[in-house]
This record gives sequence, C-alpha cells and structure tokens, in this order.
Amino acid sequence: MTSIRGGHRWWRVGSAAAAIASGLTFCAAPAFAQTEAAQGAASENLTVNLMRLLVKQHVITQEAADQLMAQAQRETAEARAAAASQAPIATNLPPVAPGATRIPYVPEIVKNQIRDEVRQEVIQQAKAENWAQPNQVPAWTKHIQISGDVRVRSQSDLYSKNNTTDLINFAALNANGPTDINSYTNPGGIPFLDTQRDRLNQLSIRARLDILATPSPWVSADIRLASGQSNSPVSTTQALGGGLTKKSIWLDRAYIDLHPAPWIGASAGRMPNPFFSTDLVYDDDLNFDGAAARGSFDIWPSQGLSLSSSGGAFLIDSQDANFPSNSDQKAGSKIKWMFGAQVAANWKTERFNWRTGLAYYQFQYDRGLLSAPCALYAGVKQCSTDFTAPAFMQKGNTLFLIRDIVADPKATAGTTAIPQYAGLMFDYNILNLTSSFDLKLGEKHLVLVGDYARNLAYRHQDACRYGEAGLPVTNVLSSSLANTDPCIAGSPARFKSGPNAWMLKATYGDLEPYRFGQWNFTAGFKHIAPDAVIDAYNDSDFHLGGTNAKGYFLAATVGLLEGANLQFRWFSADEVFGAPLAIDVGQIDLNVRF
Repeated sequence: MTSIRGGHRWWRVGSAAAAIASGLTFCAAPAFAQTEAAQGAASENLTVNLMRLLVKQHVITQEAADQLMAQAQRETAEARAAAASQAPIATNLPPVAPGATRIPYVPEIVKNQIRDEVRQEVIQQAKAENWAQPNQVPAWTKHIQISGDVRVRSQSDLYSKNNTTDLINFAALNANGPTDINSYTNPGGIPFLDTQRDRLNQLSIRARLDILATPSPWVSADIRLASGQSNSPVSTTQALGGGLTKKSIWLDRAYIDLHPAPWIGASAGRMPNPFFSTDLVYDDDLNFDGAAARGSFDIWPSQGLSLSSSGGAFLIDSQDANFPSNSDQKAGSKIKWMFGAQVAANWKTERFNWRTGLAYYQFQYDRGLLSAPCALYAGVKQCSTDFTAPAFMQKGNTLFLIRDIVADPKATAGTTAIPQYAGLMFDYNILNLTSSFDLKLGEKHLVLVGDYARNLAYRHQDACRYGEAGLPVTNVLSSSLANTDPCIAGSPARFKSGPNAWMLKATYGDLEPYRFGQWNFTAGFKHIAPDAVIDAYNDSDFHLGGTNAKGYFLAATVGLLEGANLQFRWFSADEVFGAPLAIDVGQIDLNVRF
C-alpha cells in the first residue's frame, strides 16, 4: 500500500484499516464519502463507523478514508471472485438475498485486539519519529539536582555567676572599628562580652538550598544559598524576631568541580571543606575560597586499602586596592593566604571503615603587625598595618593592639583619641592528625573519632616581641601586684597560652537517623589551648565559639519521619587559661532535608 498522509508514518495505519475492511463484508452501494455526507448518525456497518472515528480523531484524512474503503471493496470483490471459481462448499446457510452481502461474525476479543494493536503501532511510531511531545521535560533539567535542608532551633546560653564581667568583645571592636578605647574621648565605652546573663529559648532558623548542575560527565557546577544573621563564615543561623522583618539570604557556595576520572579531581571557587577534618579546626559550616585538587588510588584493593591526598590555596583576605583612601600614595598589594595539604589512608571492609589523615595548614600574613607611629591627630585616617587586623574572629586567641598612635602634642595628656584594632599575636602553622573508626555492630554503628592539632609556629616569647608598645591584651592573668605588665623582666609569668588542641568523640546508633525508629547518641570531650588554632574558623557552638576552652559535649538524635529528625545537644565548657568564663549551651533542633 502506498503512503496516504505524511509519508510512510501512515502506512501501518492504512494497512491495519484495510485489513479490517477486507475481513468484513458490507453493503457496496454508496462510497464512504457519500455515506458520511448522507448520514449524520452512526451506521450499522462496523467498518464505516471505524473509518468515521479515525477521521474525527484526525488519524487519517477524509480522502485517505475514502481510498481505504474503495481498496477494501476491491479486495473483497477479488476475494469473492476467487472463491466463486473454486468448487462450491456445501453449507447449510440460507441463500443471500439479492443486493445483500453476508458479513462473517468477528468476536469482540478480536475487535479489541485489532484496536489495541493499531493504537500501539501509532503511538510507537509517533514517539520514534518525534511527531509531537507536549509533555516532554526540557533537556537541561536532566542535568540539574536540587537539594536542601531547613532547621528550626531553640537555644539557651547559660553562664556561671562566677564568670568575670570585664571581658572585652574584640570581635565587635574590630567589626565596628577602629574603636576608640579612650574613655575620655569615647564616653560611650567599648564593647564587652555577656558573661553572666542567661539567654533562654532563643529561636532561630537555618535554610539552605543547593543546586548542582552536571552538564557533562566530568564537569559540575554547584551553587548553594543559605540564611545567616551576618556574613560569619562559621554560621548560617538566623535569629527569629526583629519585628517580623524578612531574613537575609547569602551566597554560601559557588564553585566548579572537574573530575575526569574517579581517582582525580579539582575544584575552584567557594567550595566545601576539601579536607578530612573535624570542628576542632574547622566548623562544619565553613567554606573555602580558592582552588583545590585531590587524588586517590588503591594500594591493596583486595583488602580495601587506599590512599588519598588533597591540597589547595585559599584566599583569606586582600587589602583594598585604594588603601590608604586619603592619600595619593597607595600601598602595595597584600593578600592573606592559607595553604593546606593532606594525605589520608582508608581501610574499608564489610565490618569496619578506618580513615586517618595527616594535614598541614599554613596561614600566611595573618599575624598582626605593629604600625609605624600613626599621627591621627594630624588628619591621618589609616595606619600602616590596619590590614593585618583579622577580617573575622570569635574569641580565645592572644591579641594585641596594632596601632602605635602618637598623642597630640597640643592636647592635654590623656585627651587624645585612641581608635584601635586588635591583631593576632602569633603565626599559625597547624599540624592536624585526624582519625575516624566506624565499626558495624549489626544494624548499628560505633564511630570513634580522635583529633589532635598543634600550632608549630607558636613561640611563647613572641607575646612580648613589641615590648611596651604591643602588650598582649588577652590570656593575661589578673594580678594584685602593682606591676601589671606581663612583659617586664622579673615580673610574674602572668601570660598563659599554649599550642595544643585535642578531641575525643564516640557515636553509637544509625549514621544518619532520618527515618522513623532510627537514632544515635554522641559523647565527647575537647581541650583547645588559646593559640592552637585560629579561633575564627572552628566550632561556633562549643563555648560559643573560639579557642581557650575545655569541656564535654553530648548529642542525641531521633528519626521522626522520612527526611526529618529531632536532635538534642548540650555543650559544657570552661576557660583553659585566664579569667573565669564557664558557658553551657543547650540546643533542640528540628531538621528536615530534601
């Protein structure tokens, strides 16, 4: 049969319809088109009704239907002529009346089968030849994955009544600075930390939305938006309240990842932590700005032993290209970097998974420097080392005031403003050893984690490297002696710090309890000397963030529904050195992920 409409795509429809027609006999008087025009109601002839329905459904045209009916009539006539030329077959059927045609009986099951076969052939051919795809999903959506999580938290901060009340909030002093520390010229005073007033049932939220695009098998791009009270690098928590004002959304991640093979890859942009570590050194919410590479290979595949490595360069801060803004003599480019490298061994069997990593993190140009004599009274707005003040910090590291401000010679003594920044006293080159042992116990897991960090650049004597011009202002023990300068020779050794930090943690239960009936329990202990790590980047919950803290922590998590759980956490920490500062933190979190 030749094509009737749209080329060969209608051949099968026509063949099937002709087969139906040729298997049936009908009144041969008028043509189908004439019958259609003459009769608006349904015909008693099955073939006529079938052709009419095909035309109405736009499966075939009216012209094609007429041609099919005509061909079916011809083939039926030819079949009758061939049958008449053969020996007559005895039947008991009555003779056919003049002008009538006998129609053999076709069972209903055969009719249904013919209809279904025609429908399936048409659908299959339509899909194969892309006739129309009204519900087709755009191709680009096949390369996009969307995920995220929402957390609602109630938090209580509890302080010991024995805590000191005169701890300066140096993070706020820098963030709002430079801050005048002279009470005569700044009667409003300097910021202090809350150390005795409890804060109960503080409600907050955290919302994160991640979009991962994979345009090709070995290239991906990731963007994550997150809530946050501020641009703090270690927290995406947003306090509720504030007059029911809308909440802020920040760009939390934006990076490109290249992975041409499973054993090698690289990332560039603002990316998740590329190192195997714990919150002893880096908070779980911390992301890195820069570039990183990674690699891995099996050293004993049959025993599940493999090695991996990672390294990168990360931009911490860069000096404004217009510094100093009030001078036509601009300073040279200054950039703070963190370089990191790590090697790790992984031993994975059906019973356990043991991973151990050794890392080294070098922070360049993060230590504060004492400025050249700075005559602010003469109209100078910036001092030579302002850039060395940390862009962000929590609390715990040893600090000193980095501006060497010259008093106004015409002013009364003590009446010159002293707007200051605080800088880090020490360099930080951190050696970090981390190990995690995951033991399967039936349906549950016992996970043991140990972490140790040491600041290899710490030198106790560096605390007095600037003498009277740059005395340490934190981690100094109070003294009833007349001499309060910890750097004067022969005075009591009142400056206390250290370079070591360690943590032990155990978790038992389900690894990720996000289903009903799942649960886990965690207990651990931390000890973080003031200058073991940079306080800006480690856990923001333990001791309310930073270093110079020791104590225990507990957590219990219960799965509620698919993708939802309830978590209880408790942190109890005291100071390691210095003035008393005991802080307990309780948190109740409702978590949902998708």
